[in-house]
Amino acid sequence: MFSRRTTFFTTLLEAALAVAVSLGVLLVPLTVLWVAENNSTLDWMASYRASADIWLAAHGVPIAITEQTIAGVAAPAFLLQILPLGFTAIIVGLAFRMGQRLATSAVLWPGWVAGIGVYGAASLLLTTSSKHALAAADANIGVFLPPVLFGAVLILSSLFAKPADLGVTNLPTARERVLLQNWLRERWEGLGWWANVVAPPALRAGTAVVVMLLGFAALTLALLLGFNWIEVIRLYESMQLTLLGGILLTVGQLAFLPNFVVYTADWFTGVGFAIGTGSSVSPLGTNLGPLPSLPIFAALPAGQLSVGILAILVPVVAAIVATLSVKNHAAELRFEFASPLSAALSLGIPVALVAALEFLFINLLARGALGPGRLAEVGGNPLTNAAALFAEVAVVATIAAFYSASPDAPDGHLLERAKASVASVKNIAKPAAKTKAEATDVYDTAPAATPAPSASGFEPEG
Repeated sequence: MFSRRTTFFTTLLEAALAVAVSLGVLLVPLTVLWVAENNSTLDWMASYRASADIWLAAHGVPIAITEQTIAGVAAPAFLLQILPLGFTAIIVGLAFRMGQRLATSAVLWPGWVAGIGVYGAASLLLTTSSKHALAAADANIGVFLPPVLFGAVLILSSLFAKPADLGVTNLPTARERVLLQNWLRERWEGLGWWANVVAPPALRAGTAVVVMLLGFAALTLALLLGFNWIEVIRLYESMQLTLLGGILLTVGQLAFLPNFVVYTADWFTGVGFAIGTGSSVSPLGTNLGPLPSLPIFAALPAGQLSVGILAILVPVVAAIVATLSVKNHAAELRFEFASPLSAALSLGIPVALVAALEFLFINLLARGALGPGRLAEVGGNPLTNAAALFAEVAVVATIAAFYSASPDAPDGHLLERAKASVASVKNIAKPAAKTKAEATDVYDTAPAATPAPSASGFEPEG
């Protein structure tokens, strides 16, 4: 993609394809279910409206559900406002790949205009056409938020991500990428020494802490579901679903699986999370009220856990490993500080701050309202969990930083080493001069010349 016109129309088609794929992932299974169930009381538009509502919810649009009967249970009116992060990840991935392909163009802004314009038009169409008496998306947010999310990922990936490999060499760098990179380089250099010395290892270690915490949480959730497979099957049977209905329920739970991974990570911080107002799931104990019979809830721990407090060892160990592993990236930091304590604090505290801010952002994405009544509050408290992670990581990261960031030697030792070096040079120079003198005595055997008599007749004194 080189010319502006080519960039515009190519991105326009890619954005339309991204909408079709992300919506089709929902609409095709629901259409198959509608055909298989052969329920004369429902038309195909019900499948379309449900797909559109889920698509909008994956972009953060709240869906207002009126009072009705859901799965044979009378439910009051409520607001569905939670991101199914599994499906949101698909949408973000599509936008990211589009940005990588757009980055191969010489000019980026026509692609931005085309992509955001198509996505905004699709959002308007889906928001208005899916409106129904039983469920309706917020009209203003439904038109505004999806193109903002899609456009943000598209623009950032086209500016910063590695361009896609199109099999063409010597592609020109987009003018927008060059201008932004030069501007950021100037601003970054103007931030001071800490931006180049402290920030890189702190970002690496802090991000590594969050990644390890989420990875261990995902493994734990998988093991809990595996160990409680009997309870999972019992919950499936209690819902009396058809085979296709069970498959769709499983797919729906997979869409929320990343949310539950974040909740499990909240559990490891020691603070825990809530599945409903007034409930609490933490290492100190579980206090749950009535819950819907979703099979994924079989993974929730029950009662008091005698060794539950050991859960906080997970972020502690992650902080130690992450801080120790960035020693090679903290060479400049070890040079800037003369005191081991100041160097350790300058690395340990930023590592904890990075981890806490990233964990705060992830919790904000994962929590929300999943149903009526008590289910209006699902997830962990972002501020509390972030503060707990900061406290846990700050202490151990600072201790580990005594190894990763401690100066090689204080200034006093550096002076002594410098003096010793000067003395050694002098000691080497003295034997060299003595050897030269001895060489002259041995090889110069000619008799010394006798000075001539002076004009006055007196000989010079010897």
